Amino acid sequence: MTTAEAATPAAEQWDVFISYAREDYIQAKDLLDALSECVTAAGGAPRIYLDVSRTGTPGGADWQSFLEEALPRSRYIVALYSQTYFDKPVCQWELHEAYKLNTPEGGRLIPLLIDPGAAKKVPYVVNRINWIPTSRPHWIDEVRGALQLRVAETRPSLRFDEPVTGAVAGHTLPPLTVTGSAPDGTPLSSPGATVTLAAEPPSAGLTGTLGAPVTRGSAVFGDLAFRTATAEVRLVATAPGCEPAVTPLFPVRAPDEQPSWDAGDRPVLPAPGHPVFFPDGRALAVRDGRTLTVLTAAYETADTAELRERPRLWARGQHCLAVADWSGRVVLAAPDGRIRVVDLPAPRGERFNVPGALSFDADVLYVGMWGGAVWSLSLDAEEPQRVLEHRAGVQVLAADGHDLLVGGLDGRLTEYTGGRAGAEHTLEPLLLAVARVRGFALVVGEHRIHRLDSAGGRLLQVTQPVTAITGTMPGEELTAIVDAEGQGVSFDAELAVRVGFHTVPGARPVGSGRGGRLLVLEYPDGSHALVRDGRTTYVSGHPMTVSPDGSRAAVSDGQRLLILPTEELGGGGRAAPEDDGSTDPGEGRHS
Repeated sequence: MTTAEAATPAAEQWDVFISYAREDYIQAKDLLDALSECVTAAGGAPRIYLDVSRTGTPGGADWQSFLEEALPRSRYIVALYSQTYFDKPVCQWELHEAYKLNTPEGGRLIPLLIDPGAAKKVPYVVNRINWIPTSRPHWIDEVRGALQLRVAETRPSLRFDEPVTGAVAGHTLPPLTVTGSAPDGTPLSSPGATVTLAAEPPSAGLTGTLGAPVTRGSAVFGDLAFRTATAEVRLVATAPGCEPAVTPLFPVRAPDEQPSWDAGDRPVLPAPGHPVFFPDGRALAVRDGRTLTVLTAAYETADTAELRERPRLWARGQHCLAVADWSGRVVLAAPDGRIRVVDLPAPRGERFNVPGALSFDADVLYVGMWGGAVWSLSLDAEEPQRVLEHRAGVQVLAADGHDLLVGGLDGRLTEYTGGRAGAEHTLEPLLLAVARVRGFALVVGEHRIHRLDSAGGRLLQVTQPVTAITGTMPGEELTAIVDAEGQGVSFDAELAVRVGFHTVPGARPVGSGRGGRLLVLEYPDGSHALVRDGRTTYVSGHPMTVSPDGSRAAVSDGQRLLILPTEELGGGGRAAPEDDGSTDPGEGRHS
């Protein structure tokens, strides 16, 4: 795009670009505040670019490239002349670019002399462009006139559509809508307007998406939460050129430690540790350190097994449950208490034998190793069988009858039929998870999501909606991913994002139900949270899990497990549909 093209009104993004030296930030911020009180000729709030403001350079952007695009996309450029301004290479570059953008008749570059001593340092090339000295009594009126702005007689106002009467620390608030309207009641219609939320006091730790665009007069915030309990807090909504909105004071209370353990119809099991439901949603496997205990549907202890190392991967089959540790030991268990422990052999001469992925076909478990071997085993087979050797090693694995999809350490996905390699697809170096969903294979990579049409062999690749992925959880309907900052999304087989949510930085998904609409997250401090359709509705200081159909939860107090309906864990949720008997818990997920 040429400079001339960028300068056309259709390409404009800002009404005013403020060019200033860092030492003059206070004057630049004062100018921003003064101009934000104005309205444009069309009656809307002016769009003002100030690099370190929320309307400036986005976080993570290349500031030099962004400036090169922002200058020609601004109607006016106000340069704050000071002695420091002319000592800064970036300021001189901005001034030179602004001069080049100035039309022959002038008027686009508006110099503002904030230091009389800087007049002698004005470069010759721009010395003929009149500046406005701030020493004049009504200089701000001159600036407004030059920028075609006027003081708003009565500014538009913001309001919260629904009152906020209380909140629970760590729980997501219901969607919050802020509406803007002009004095005559018409909706706020300024293009590009953004509403910003803040909490008072800031120590309450408001998290989520704190800036939302105005659409049809309203801005919607769907993932707000408070980090800490606070006796009195209020929310403040602001937008350029608008009267702010303030909620009445309300409390943010600490989360309930546990639901009631006293109801007679709720099983309480003396089983410390991390619970995982079997596919039937009744029997449980409980990991306490390296000991795995199977509790039947009658909540009786059936058998135990020992892991050699900490667990690495979990998977569910049609009836069975499997866990593999970092040493290559695999524990396969059935809900009736049968357990099989297998130590898969390491390649000759190798000390490490790390499993890369687990995948069930019915109740036959396939184990892919980093070393490249793929094994099959079941509770009925006498010995594990080596079904193939994938030379590139195994990162992800999906089984379907005699067909296997193997993602190697080289970032390539290979289709195997009856042990024979077929089509191969180049994906990316780091692959995190794979699941078969509605005739597609969805592969989550570090940077992209890959969808392979199992029948036609067509591969679709899209960029990850979030970056720096720390955890994935494939589900029968929705697949969830969470990044290092706690931003998460859940997408469907069409790669459409259905749910967005915000949680604690460093959180990772460790369980799911209702096809992925219920998520269990583990926080860095070991506590667990239940996320229901994008909202955190329950936080426990101890481990918890949900059944595949989403109807039941197992919550720990550190020594016991309480089994109860998930609807009682906040949010007024519903059970899963009757026709959905099970869901994929996330083949090969990390634990």
